[in-house]
Amino acid sequence: MNKPTLAHLRPAVRDGIHEDGRQSLAVLRSCRQTVNVVLVALTDGVELEVWADGALHRRSRFLRDSEARKYSDRLMTRLTRRGYRRGDGTK
Repeated sequence: MNKPTLAHLRPAVRDGIHEDGRQSLAVLRSCRQTVNVVLVALTDGVELEVWADGALHRRSRFLRDSEARKYSDRLMTRLTRRGYRRGDGTK
């Protein structure tokens, strides 16, 4: 017998991402890795993508742009403490 699947346990599936805009906030480099932090504007929120050496490492979802930028600032501060340096001339 199959167990019934509850609606709240099924992951939300999006049929394609419809972006309104995309902005690279920073490129950080270390001796072994390059990290690119990208802000993606969507109709219903904002996503912050962290790319490491060309592969998507993490995607975080926020309702407001200001919260995503605060998080990216904290992330960049943490990475600079670990030895990463800005590689694109931003900030």
